[in-house]
Amino acid sequence: MLALGICAAGLLLPVAANAAGPTSLTGLVNPFIGTEPSPGSQFGIAFDTGNVFPGAVAPRGMLAWSPDTTTANRISGGYWYPDQAIEGFSLTHFSGRGVVCLKDIPFLPTIQAVTAAPGPNFKPFALAFSHENESAAPGYYRVRADNGIETELTVSPRAGLAQFSFPATSPATLMIRAGSSVRISGNEVSGYRHTAIGGGKRPYTIYFSARFEQPFQSVRTWQGNELGAATEASAQDCGAVLTFDPARHPTVRVRVAISYVSVENARANLAAEVPDWNFAAVRQQTDAAWHKELGRIQVEGGDAAHQTVFYTALYRTFIHPNVINDVNGQYTGMDEKVHTVAPGRVQYQNIPGWDQYRSHAPFMAMLTPKESSDVMQSLVNYAQQDAGVRPDGGGLPRWQQVNRNSGGMVGDGAPIIISSAHAFGATDFDTGAALVAMEKNATQPGTTSDGFAVRQGLQDYLNLGYVPDAVSVTLEYSLADYAIAQFARALGDEQKYSRYLRQARNWTSLFEPQRLMLWPRNADGSWHPELSEGAVTDMKQTFVEASAEQTLWMVNHNLHDLIERIGGRERAVARLDRFFTQLNAGMRSEFAYMGNEPCEGIPWIYNFAGAPAHGQKVIRRIQTELFTARPSGLPGNDDAGSLSSWYVLSALGFYPMIPGVGGLALSSPAFAKATIHLQNGAKLVIIGANASEENCYVQSLKVNGKQWKSSWLPWKEVAGGGTLEFTLGKEPSAWGTKADQLPPRFDAVQP
Repeated sequence: MLALGICAAGLLLPVAANAAGPTSLTGLVNPFIGTEPSPGSQFGIAFDTGNVFPGAVAPRGMLAWSPDTTTANRISGGYWYPDQAIEGFSLTHFSGRGVVCLKDIPFLPTIQAVTAAPGPNFKPFALAFSHENESAAPGYYRVRADNGIETELTVSPRAGLAQFSFPATSPATLMIRAGSSVRISGNEVSGYRHTAIGGGKRPYTIYFSARFEQPFQSVRTWQGNELGAATEASAQDCGAVLTFDPARHPTVRVRVAISYVSVENARANLAAEVPDWNFAAVRQQTDAAWHKELGRIQVEGGDAAHQTVFYTALYRTFIHPNVINDVNGQYTGMDEKVHTVAPGRVQYQNIPGWDQYRSHAPFMAMLTPKESSDVMQSLVNYAQQDAGVRPDGGGLPRWQQVNRNSGGMVGDGAPIIISSAHAFGATDFDTGAALVAMEKNATQPGTTSDGFAVRQGLQDYLNLGYVPDAVSVTLEYSLADYAIAQFARALGDEQKYSRYLRQARNWTSLFEPQRLMLWPRNADGSWHPELSEGAVTDMKQTFVEASAEQTLWMVNHNLHDLIERIGGRERAVARLDRFFTQLNAGMRSEFAYMGNEPCEGIPWIYNFAGAPAHGQKVIRRIQTELFTARPSGLPGNDDAGSLSSWYVLSALGFYPMIPGVGGLALSSPAFAKATIHLQNGAKLVIIGANASEENCYVQSLKVNGKQWKSSWLPWKEVAGGGTLEFTLGKEPSAWGTKADQLPPRFDAVQP
């Protein structure tokens, strides 16, 4: 049978179904989407590219084996589409982050003679290649270099298998950059890398074990600038150089696994997950795992390109967070001690609070509450481990990476992640301990063992009602406090609910009525006369990765109040209409920047202003203009699936606007039909009658057979399954425009 395959140029081509079996969904994923700068790029490689990687990874997999191109050393994905050479295939990658991280333990085949230590990187040996000779699919990557070396990669969650095919008449050499220690024994190369997480100096150690099918012709190791015949080496930069006989063994196969605990655990991971040399079997197993995850949502309608955009976005939402525990349950915690996860549970890593709290975390709770509950418990576990390190520890990490709190970005996203996940059905975790950890973030200036407070400027925020010179930070804390309030009420603690709900109104301290803006204030209460031009992730900057106009709307929990303050619904709609005349204008613009998280929810603010049709049009424009099935088809950093989850949710016709609240702001579905297979066994069917690029306006909606005129839907209405029947048309309607049809107010407690 024929299936749609993905070539590196991003085109949909008919190809024979691969050895992995059915590709009805996995064949629609294009891992190259987001590897090239988006049209109208503004800030270069760090912000205008999706910063994703095209290589092989399993759902939530620990090991992500992917190529690193020569000029992509400034991004976490390691792959930049305009590059024409690969300098290694490393074992770990972060999908979509704008900060360099991971890319541990690269492998590189070469036909060049290695006569000296390779140096600080493999660039002198980089493999020139053409995208026409490159392909990728979930759990699989292949490239044929210009010199004839062909590399194929496939993976399981903690291990992988590579095939390096050399020209029969050329030398065959494979280099492995271990990093800190390497040892060659028999057919195994093992070792570890001691390094630091991205964006900080906090260390972690990753171990590996690689076993080869073919015998070595010769072995050497290097440490620093010295290359010799020793079988062991230890240095800040060290590795192995292995040669093979291409006449006898033109294809070199290697099985490799990693662990954050020990080499022994890496060996156990390898034995459990990739025990033999059956490349096709590993690929088929991971393809099936991806098919299962992608099959949680089945869409009908639209052309092949639209379905590719959808399923690639859905694919990216399942990459992070990643498993960190080994097959025996062990993992290294935030206290640097070895812990064992409870039976039946999984410990996760790479949980970016600032990035995932808006759409990714609630979406995954809707779709996979079991796994989402494990992510929440993972955060609680990290907090409890932290509590044992220092007396003022025990808070939730702000931007968790590997087994560290990287401190990335600003704000306090973890409480929002937990509260929102709980509201959407991920409740199987220690909720009491979670509330204790949330409160430590919100009340204590310490809270982490990594040497900094999660909430910087906390005392000013509590005493003044704002953080001086820091509008974005103040808003982030207000949102986090609101999420804590909702979580406390869900647990029956009305006292904490009232306290944090009042505190969540601290954003009002920064509303400047003359400018009708959220404006920076000094510690003495005076207003700044001018805006700060900075827009970087520095807590001292006024606005973080956003302009003043973009930041204005970041009070999701008090939108009715905000709309009243800026002049009412009509003025709010006019202001939003102007804002969306440009969709991706960058973080310093007075217009929208949908390639970054601060603008994620703004299109649905039209619902709160009584003009949902305006939002429906804007959302369809964003979907069709900014998300495409080409390498340039992401409008900005994907940030662990954050932009991708935005797209999936918007294509389904809704968005989780309010932190800690199980409810959805409605728009219009992009497909004629979508069936969500909920983890409880029920189905949520979404009908988009007449859905198209032009037919984006909701004419009417039925929820479980009953007319539904509100632009807001409580999750409880469909959490047990049901049907949303949208009728769509080319012209705006009055649906959702009346006062009693707007989303409700959630700020019940006034100051």
